[in-house]
Amino acid sequence: MQTKELKKRLQESSDLELHVVSHSGSHFYLIQIRCQNEEVDLLRGWRGQPKVYRSLEQATGELKRLGVKKAVLASNVAQDEVVGREPNYSGLTAHLPLSF
Repeated sequence: MQTKELKKRLQESSDLELHVVSHSGSHFYLIQIRCQNEEVDLLRGWRGQPKVYRSLEQATGELKRLGVKKAVLASNVAQDEVVGREPNYSGLTAHLPLSF
């Protein structure tokens, strides 16, 4: 979903839940858009590729510009990668509420 589409959806309805997603050990952040009907999408640039932010401040700044008041910071912890197994993220995500 591109920024202009997200802005339009935010004005039309409040069934969206926004997550700022990071991976432990990484300094990159993505904005994930979740709808009530279980649809999940990422905020994308004009070329259709996911927008990657280099800091939490950049990601939350983008949400503030869009008029978002609340979001969730989801940080994935990859314990399996440390011991050389294929990563499994189920149940290993910390969710912290963000307010702007």
